[in-house]
Amino acid sequence: MKKTLLIFGLFLSLATFAQKETPKNLADSLRIGYWTRGTQFGVNFNQAAFNDSWQGGGVNNTALGFIFGHKADLTKGKGVWSNDLQLQYGFLNNKGQGTRKSIDRIFFDSKYAQKINAKLNWFANVNFLSQFGQGVNYDKTGQPRISNFMAPGYLSEGVGLEYKPNKYMAWQLGGATLRQTFVQDDKVFMNTQNADGVSYGVQKGNKMLNEMGFNVVGTFNKDVAKNINLKWRYSAFLAYAPKTKPLDHRLDLTTTAKINKYLNVNFTVIGIYDTDIISKLQFSEGFAVGFLYTL
Repeated sequence: MKKTLLIFGLFLSLATFAQKETPKNLADSLRIGYWTRGTQFGVNFNQAAFNDSWQGGGVNNTALGFIFGHKADLTKGKGVWSNDLQLQYGFLNNKGQGTRKSIDRIFFDSKYAQKINAKLNWFANVNFLSQFGQGVNYDKTGQPRISNFMAPGYLSEGVGLEYKPNKYMAWQLGGATLRQTFVQDDKVFMNTQNADGVSYGVQKGNKMLNEMGFNVVGTFNKDVAKNINLKWRYSAFLAYAPKTKPLDHRLDLTTTAKINKYLNVNFTVIGIYDTDIISKLQFSEGFAVGFLYTL
């Protein structure tokens, strides 16, 4: 876990470091490398709904949510180093139920890509996914804890080819991808293990599962109409070592409509199919109206 956090912090630190030399023209910029950055902070009033198989600890609700996003891209020569950090946390307080979590996500992706031709790149990337706080099953007696920070947590490292037909869409094929699944919370393991003593794919007595496989990632980010942005990320992972497993799928989709400079409406969808968690489709949707500030 300490190693994971160290790698995570290192990439965040590097993503905010800029060169001291001032470029005088485009050629200098490409030689030295130049950064483009964007930061967003939002506070939303949310409505969310979850189907019966959702395992993230959420309930149908109206809630207050916080969003933070930061992108930092370094362009140098034929290469681009892209860094994307997304943090989301929301909660509700229903009468008689106390405070409950409605959304919780930590996402970080760092990728270096270099051009082979106009539409094809080779790339290497690191990706991290987890959550801030505990999720519980409110339908069971005692409301057992079923998720937490780094329980599960996912870290993946891969190299492969990227097809980028235009500025707003890209497809990545990671032919050699390592993925580590962490379950660092003993209570989460105890409450979620199956009859074989496995929780989120991690065997009893271990804290981590290390797998190798094929990874496919598709991304889309475009203003589809005036003041309306559509953004989605689809990923699929097929493990082939230490053993072959069914294909894992995850889709994160966000549609944002700007009302004015600071107010927006957004609709989010998360879909997950991962038999290491549950052999059903997990689905979550949320509708939010709130304040969004962009730097």
